[in-house]
Amino acid sequence: MRGFSPLITLTALALSGMAGAQVPALTGTTWTLTGLTDGGRLIAPGQQAPRPTLRLDGRAASGSTGCNVYRANYAARGDVLRFGPLAATRRACPDRVDGLEDRFVNLMRDVNRYQLSGNTLTLLAGSGDRLIFAAGTPASQEANVNLDGTWTLTGGTALRPVPGSVPALTFEGGRVSGTGGCNRLTGTLQAKGETLSFGALATTRMACAPAVNAQEQAFLAFLTTPLTAQVRGQTLTLTNAAGRTLVFRRAGMQGGGSPVGGVQGGAALLEQARQAQADAATQEVSYTLTRVNGQPAPRTARPLTLSLGEGRIGGSDGCNSFGGSYRLEGKRLVLTGPLVTTLMACPEQTADVDFPGVLRAQPTLNVTPDGLTLTANGKTLTFTREVTPGQGRVQTWTVAAQRVPCTGVAPMSCLRIQRDGGPWELFYGQIEGFTFQPGVTQVIRVREEDRPAPVPADASSKRYVLVEVVERR
Repeated sequence: MRGFSPLITLTALALSGMAGAQVPALTGTTWTLTGLTDGGRLIAPGQQAPRPTLRLDGRAASGSTGCNVYRANYAARGDVLRFGPLAATRRACPDRVDGLEDRFVNLMRDVNRYQLSGNTLTLLAGSGDRLIFAAGTPASQEANVNLDGTWTLTGGTALRPVPGSVPALTFEGGRVSGTGGCNRLTGTLQAKGETLSFGALATTRMACAPAVNAQEQAFLAFLTTPLTAQVRGQTLTLTNAAGRTLVFRRAGMQGGGSPVGGVQGGAALLEQARQAQADAATQEVSYTLTRVNGQPAPRTARPLTLSLGEGRIGGSDGCNSFGGSYRLEGKRLVLTGPLVTTLMACPEQTADVDFPGVLRAQPTLNVTPDGLTLTANGKTLTFTREVTPGQGRVQTWTVAAQRVPCTGVAPMSCLRIQRDGGPWELFYGQIEGFTFQPGVTQVIRVREEDRPAPVPADASSKRYVLVEVVERR
């Protein structure tokens, strides 16, 4: 979005002065924007553009900007109406929506009065502009969002997935099943437009690691509240009333969106690796062997590598290249055909990893944001994800609302950050594309890249590039 901060602070009054019984009540009604004036010029939403909405309940206002979901405090006295802090998600919006959204939000900041006449609500903003709403939601916006399929959690602001124990949900009709990362869950849900309400969820009661237990409790608690669902391509975002989000990636889909051979568990594992990077469109993930049973990998003529795509496996055993097909059964990697290898004469190597033998033994596969492990025949092979030029590891940082004094070459002020939920630390460098806002805590995604050689003596070997602002508060 352009020219719009997703956190807009306002203050509200108390509501009185209800409309007559013959017209919709100001509160408890969904109001849909039919037009607005900007600088005195009347602007109507396009026929294909999603319409912004407004709903007033108790002391809370909520709705959609046409692209993002927002929430705020509000109050009115007589015909006076004012909105307090308007917190919104920050999704990229289509061009046909972006300009309307900016105008809508900017005018909402300046609303000072309202008029209610029949099925029409008019909000007066500033010295003469207005937002005009009609009672009810257009039929075009009532259609339930299509959630059918399996979705794997990749992130969001409500919780951070525990590597190797990632929650997933499968929707089919009015039922939901899945996992919180350890225990299985099943239940029902109701969908109305973009609003989801989960019924009571039944879960198994297996013993899980403490971190996974905490994740499951937070995950299930999030699902017990009314949620707004938005699907964009293969990404599902669930947003609760507080503006917290869970972001999922559709698993096991290709082309038109049908499941790939029914191997949903395998697709979900690969999605974990893909989503650890900014480019979710990556179709093949490559890894390099770094450790064997916890010890540094042996030196070989070529790096021992592994690449995984949609049902295809390939790489190098340290000398010869190989390739084949596979499927995933739970967390086991199962070859579905012979490995085809080149037949080069190879120099004698310092140690024999017997990588093809590990693959043929149906190893256990565990994917983490940084790589993966294969375990079979008493060996655990640890691989690191290869970083392609222009990519780099993507981390989620929380940037504190105030800089603090620090000392580099000379006294200066530094950002305070948390990397992926870790401890607070001082950050001495620069984040390219990021604007610090005093008094505002920001949650951002940052890509860490190696600087190309030669690196100046007084410069860091790393550069940090803003991927997106997830939240401001």
